[in-house]
Amino acid sequence: MIADSRGEHSAQNTLFSRGRSRRRPRSQGQYSLPDWAWGLAIGGVVVIIGGGFFLFVGIGGSGGSTCDKELPRLPGPAAVTEEGFQDEDVLLAEVIGYLNQADLDNAFSTFYGDGHAFTHNIDPDVREADEEAAKELCEAVLELEGLLESDSPPAMAAATANLREELRDAAEALGLARPGD
Repeated sequence: MIADSRGEHSAQNTLFSRGRSRRRPRSQGQYSLPDWAWGLAIGGVVVIIGGGFFLFVGIGGSGGSTCDKELPRLPGPAAVTEEGFQDEDVLLAEVIGYLNQADLDNAFSTFYGDGHAFTHNIDPDVREADEEAAKELCEAVLELEGLLESDSPPAMAAATANLREELRDAAEALGLARPGD
């Protein structure tokens, strides 16, 4: 409470008051920005620098360089056989069926496990036979993995169908029978 010139007490809003306060004298021509403006400017610089870092380094998304290297191996099947590709083709058809019914629980439990491991573990063999086919397969795997975190069964089903086609192409690149034919 502050007493005014008439002796009455009133509450003073110190945040927005233009009342009498001690201020340092400014030299003429000098301007000072308010604290919020400095905070906004510094925040903007941080966002621009951070965004530039992610853009140029490639951490911000799945850039083309991600599939220049092999997918990491996962526990599960690693043998590259016609039977493995046939089993994977059937498994992905089941996943697509579940996604078309919007049954995400069964789609996830069907894909993650041996089916998911197969897509990762065949990468070195496919890469040795056909580098471009391996990169396309890798991109399809990463696309599906990213979409499985979303909430769009139609998009997930389309990505699963794309992965299925890339796996069929990979089987052919390895000189194996094309699954599904």
